[in-house]
Amino acid sequence: MSPNATSIYYAYYPLHIGSHRFREGRRSEVPARGTDALAWIQEGSGIVCFGSLSSRPISEGDFFYLPEGGACAELMPDSAEGLSVILVHFQSALVNGESAASVPEGTSLPQPLFIPGAVHHAPAPQTGSLLRQLGQALEERGELASLRRQLALGELILHLQAYRKVASAPAHDPLQLTIDYMEQRIGKPVQIGDLPDLAGMTPSSYSRAFKKLTGMSPGAYLTGLRMLRAKELMASGNAALRDVATSVGYQDELYFSRVFKKTEGVSPSVFMKRRDRRIAIVSSLQLQDHLLALGILPIAAPSFPSYFKTASGFPSFLQERLSGTIPLNAERPIRSEDVMRHSPDLVLRTRLNHDLGDKHWGEDGNADLIDESVTWEQYFREIAARVDRKTEAERVIRRMAQQEQETRRKLAEAAAAGKWAIVRLLPGKCRLYGSSDHAFTELFYQRLRFKPEKGLDFGAYRTVTPRELLQLDPEQLLILWTDESVYHAFASDPVWQRLRAVRESRVYYPDSREWDAWGPIGRAHTLKEMVKYFGRLQRGVSGREQARQGKEGRQAL
Repeated sequence: MSPNATSIYYAYYPLHIGSHRFREGRRSEVPARGTDALAWIQEGSGIVCFGSLSSRPISEGDFFYLPEGGACAELMPDSAEGLSVILVHFQSALVNGESAASVPEGTSLPQPLFIPGAVHHAPAPQTGSLLRQLGQALEERGELASLRRQLALGELILHLQAYRKVASAPAHDPLQLTIDYMEQRIGKPVQIGDLPDLAGMTPSSYSRAFKKLTGMSPGAYLTGLRMLRAKELMASGNAALRDVATSVGYQDELYFSRVFKKTEGVSPSVFMKRRDRRIAIVSSLQLQDHLLALGILPIAAPSFPSYFKTASGFPSFLQERLSGTIPLNAERPIRSEDVMRHSPDLVLRTRLNHDLGDKHWGEDGNADLIDESVTWEQYFREIAARVDRKTEAERVIRRMAQQEQETRRKLAEAAAAGKWAIVRLLPGKCRLYGSSDHAFTELFYQRLRFKPEKGLDFGAYRTVTPRELLQLDPEQLLILWTDESVYHAFASDPVWQRLRAVRESRVYYPDSREWDAWGPIGRAHTLKEMVKYFGRLQRGVSGREQARQGKEGRQAL
């Protein structure tokens, strides 16, 4: 008996499931592996291009089908976060002991479950759960493993079928004709008012239908296409900005820059600084300072919004340079998902006091732990090695050495005037810094040659009481990184008032909130501020006078 339509059906066998990241500014082919595949958008948005047939906007929760041997699909993310896509590769076969080639002529075959070139939508929670179940099934071993895999794929397909919508407009659809027209004329003038005529529709009905299909107006869609193409060109690193603007239909470079910043959130110049690698910083140190000194703008970096009085939480001397960088609040634990959703190629991180070492850090091989160091040069050289900028790093280090020598010359008089101790006052405790193993104390005592008080021959810092500080009884006291309220609380302590430096008005309290010797830019800023502050000492302004003029001094610093 000849097979009939009810005795012939498709069976589906899962082969592989994997998560893929697609970067902004690039048009990337979806890896097909020579099999059928389902692609589900886990995160992000952009455009999918199905060969020369059509293109469709996509966003989180959308999915599409790629048949074996069919047209390839290319993805173009439209934001800095990129696109995260889960791909399920599977094999389909006609079942009933027959192959498609041996089915007698005239026998009707079952329709494929999904239509190539169509984009559908399935909500995230249940779809994500079914995808995880399929992934677990593919890892199973044993006699029933193959059956569980088929069942898991079957459940997923039935779920997606329930959410399958009518296929998006086919290639000959009048709306698709206008989309194709815009894509073909990205670098040429396009009159939006002409598109309804091209589609054979009235302007109002065309606008409604276009927005229903794409989720945006025709003008916004055209701008999005042009910005995607511009990012592709800028990511290549081979085109000047004016050429990029012309290539995507803008004769005015300044106008293009305004449109780009409005749609992408950063200027073209900032975007191009990112083109080499997308690097994120996770640290309690301002390691973004090091990347900026190497000519690299990080996509995300630590911020301290309650400490630095800026909108971003970056120090003011880095604020403008970090325009377009995403602040990561380092005053609380930074989780891997907070960083990885921005699609970094590389994460440079150091260990923090609080736990950020969740199990997901580095699982994709792109999180790199920087070893702790007591010198800024070692951090700088390690980072430069990881981003292939060793030559630039040595040039920066040489320039910094020259600036330190010049500062030492300017502050020679202050450095020769007695011995010093450095403290940081915190609520209920006092940190006393040793003469080594800290970037600032190394700068102060060794590079600039201020003399340490006896008893400071230890590394980093120790927590001491006012009475223990009285035992050291420093000749001169430099108070750094301390809030005014905390300083005044200590200043009212009778034990504190017995300190020789206090009695002799040799307590110095600059506005050092942004004195940061751990990176080249912060170090240069710190040296300039030290020249301003200690220059006043060399002109005969006492510690008591500094305190009386403290508000003025802090404003100047």
